[in-house]
Amino acid sequence: MPEDKIIDLHVHSNNSDGAFSPKQLINLASNNNVGIFSITDHDSISGLNEFKNNISENMLGINGIEFSSYIYDENQIIKIHILGYCFDEKNLLFQSLVNEMKYKRINAHLKSLNELKSKIGMLPEEEIRKLDITRYCWFDREVIKCLETAGFKTELLDEIRNYYKINRFSYGIDYELDVRKVIDAIHLAGGYVVFAHPMAYKFSTDRDMVKRIIGKLSVMGIDGIEIYQSDCTQRDTLWLKAITDDNNLLYSVGSDFHRNVNSDGRKIGLGIENNLCISETTLTNEIIKSKKYFKKVN
Repeated sequence: MPEDKIIDLHVHSNNSDGAFSPKQLINLASNNNVGIFSITDHDSISGLNEFKNNISENMLGINGIEFSSYIYDENQIIKIHILGYCFDEKNLLFQSLVNEMKYKRINAHLKSLNELKSKIGMLPEEEIRKLDITRYCWFDREVIKCLETAGFKTELLDEIRNYYKINRFSYGIDYELDVRKVIDAIHLAGGYVVFAHPMAYKFSTDRDMVKRIIGKLSVMGIDGIEIYQSDCTQRDTLWLKAITDDNNLLYSVGSDFHRNVNSDGRKIGLGIENNLCISETTLTNEIIKSKKYFKKVN
């Protein structure tokens, strides 16, 4: 690893619901002394080429993605996120999974636009065509920005905002993938599978449930847990570290950075109020050992 550098393996670009391009994220990471870096967009690797082409000096880059997934627990479907690293993006099974998610997003976005059109009677087609309907995002916010650009009157925009408050945009109950399917695809593509932000879910206040889900994921073959995370207290991290050790898993770090505006102050590599600043993890040690990273080509 580059000397005296820190790690961040969980960041989102504007290829999903983040605010910055991969190139801009690299610059932000470099400014925060990040030496091992991954961009993990939701269900997409659209920004991977830009990431690879702009990796900075003294930085190791790692292929990343965050899959929307679900697992069964006590006869209930529980939504979780799964991080994948170091995969071969050309693997056909992996590509098919990414494409499946893309077409689900397209269908959900088109459905939302049709429902809105039936509500307000018309949409500015020229502006609507500028929307990226393939991208994972807060699509209602993107539509409102589009209508603002098109010059819709304040009264109508307020009506649409109220409509979306009542009819919150959602990718639907069938969007997430069975976690077994995700684990298999990442592994068959030569990657590592990590359970994302265990303490950031609605169910995370129930520690017994978190521990139970980690146990099930461990049996299914995940490789690690994101124990250093912006949403984790020191107590949380120590508790997760013990579970990680008990299940013989690797551990990882990620800020889950999306933007500077309207955020809780988390920063790439640093987390919230510098609660991260991690310079070593067992996952990155394994990645470096196996040389499953990329760096700037001179």
